[in-house]
Amino acid sequence: MKTKERILFKALELFNKQGLKDVTLRQIASSLKMSHGNLNYHFRTKSEIVSQLYFMLVEKMDYELNKISQDSLILSFLYESSKVSMNILYQFRFITRDLYHVLGSDERLKKHYLQLQQKRKQQYLFLFQNLTKEGVMREEELDGEYARLFERMNILGDNWLNAADFFKKEDLSKVAHYHTLLFEVIYPYLTTQGKEQYVELFK
Repeated sequence: MKTKERILFKALELFNKQGLKDVTLRQIASSLKMSHGNLNYHFRTKSEIVSQLYFMLVEKMDYELNKISQDSLILSFLYESSKVSMNILYQFRFITRDLYHVLGSDERLKKHYLQLQQKRKQQYLFLFQNLTKEGVMREEELDGEYARLFERMNILGDNWLNAADFFKKEDLSKVAHYHTLLFEVIYPYLTTQGKEQYVELFK
């Protein structure tokens, strides 16, 4: 493993364990038995490391989501993609815990995130539209209802970990619990056919 990769993985480990604000570059270097100067050769600031880890998260998310078969039922695809996303967010949980601080501290990350959310919104609205055509989701009853459904799911997806930290112990079971909590948001919008598919997903 290259030195830069070692630094990133050690930083991720420490950030996840101790929190972003409590970890210094010297601590990262010390944990790697590396001089502070050597670490500074690769990363001058902690913000540079955080930025690299953010883009690692995005790259991993895109890679894993592209592996999910879109030949399956659309509701199944939504279920699997949301589960994969939450597991990745848990792997990079220091970002998930302090998302708005991380984004607010770096204009480039904020701009990228906002563009990414617009892309995700269009993808979800397209999926909702196809689910409606297939008779799995009902028609919108309120103007812009499904755009707001995406927004609710997005807010839950971005902020679930802080609630999980408070209410549940530090283990992977909370990912499954909060995935169920998140995905259940879609249930009231399903038709009878859609609800039958939903039940099958949880068997």
